[in-house]
Amino acid sequence: MLREATVLAIVGGRYRLYDAGETFEASLRGRIKQTSDKRVLVGDRVSVEMQDEGVGTIEEIQPRRSLLKRRTPGKRRGVRSVVANIDQVVVVGAAADPSWDPHVTDRFLAVAEANHLPSLVVINKADLAQEVAPFAEPYEVAGYRVIVTSVPEYRGLEELRAMLEDQVSLFSGPTGVGKSSILNALHPGLKLKTAEVSARSRTGRHTTVAAEMHPFGDAGFVVDTPGLRDIGLWALGPLEVVQSFPEFERFAGQCRFDNCRHLAEPGCAVMAASKQGDFSETRLRSYRRLLEEAIAAGQP
Repeated sequence: MLREATVLAIVGGRYRLYDAGETFEASLRGRIKQTSDKRVLVGDRVSVEMQDEGVGTIEEIQPRRSLLKRRTPGKRRGVRSVVANIDQVVVVGAAADPSWDPHVTDRFLAVAEANHLPSLVVINKADLAQEVAPFAEPYEVAGYRVIVTSVPEYRGLEELRAMLEDQVSLFSGPTGVGKSSILNALHPGLKLKTAEVSARSRTGRHTTVAAEMHPFGDAGFVVDTPGLRDIGLWALGPLEVVQSFPEFERFAGQCRFDNCRHLAEPGCAVMAASKQGDFSETRLRSYRRLLEEAIAAGQP
């Protein structure tokens, strides 16, 4: 008997699947391993042949509506698919403990933009900061939805829940900012591992080691991913960086040179707009850092 299911996790060559409120395991049909040009990913919809003992064999991967991919930097260049069928990326940062880092948030957003995935920004641990508006403003100006949250105060969590209903949402962000704590508060049955921030370095301890999907609400899913240690392995090409800052787009066509990279060229309308306060200078600095990294790495 064939049934369709969603891949929640992949551990040791075994696939944990979900369908109609039931979780079960499956293996991969040998002929798929030999003939398919794409491997099974977390988030895939697959056709499964069920056996009498309640386990299954994956027979076919269904067409995907989206892919989160990453470039591999260094000598071993290439593109690797990470998660399938994502509807949105939720980028979480902390207002304090660890300190807010706009460049790291911008890097996660750029990865989402390069994959043509919509994003929203969550500023967590608002109870630990006197003011969060300066953190939110650059992203609101750029057109992103920003939600301010505090798990102890249950602040902003219902607003966030509404954004997650009926969606497949990938949670990302640096370690220690409270991604798992937010998800546990929204859905206590998840029981995701959390860790305190290191007292010495004020950075988070890494708890999630691989992408894993969890059912959320009636028809949604959330994907918990490794944090900052994983984003360091991502690489973007120069053109991807240029296209990953949406607030620059309406000014870029006004630059003196068609191939302006918004670094130090004369007549750059993007730099002029930044100086006039049309968008945040921190976003322009992040863009330049990412572009210089891509150029130095020789990414195509």
